[in-house]
Amino acid sequence: METIFLQIPPEIAAQIKIPPKRAQRVLMEELVLRLYDEGIISAGQGAYLLKMDRLSFERFIAERCIAIHCDAEELDQDISHLDRAL
Repeated sequence: METIFLQIPPEIAAQIKIPPKRAQRVLMEELVLRLYDEGIISAGQGAYLLKMDRLSFERFIAERCIAIHCDAEELDQDISHLDRAL
C-alpha cells in the first residue's frame, strides 16, 4: 500500500485555531484516536503513527476516555508482564 497524504485546503487550514506547527500533531492525534476507537488500527499501529511506545499510547487513549481494545490473550500477556515487573 502507498503512503497516504491528506490535504486541508488553505481556507480551512487558516480557520483552525491551533498554531500551524502544532496543528499537524493535533490533527494526527485526532485521526489516530478515531481510527483506533473504530477498530480500524491497532494500539501498536496507533503508537507507531504517533511515535510513542505502546504504554504511552495506552495512557494517551485512556486520558481521552477511549477504551483499550484487547483480547483475552493480550490481557493474559499484560498481566504476566505486570506480575514479573512486581
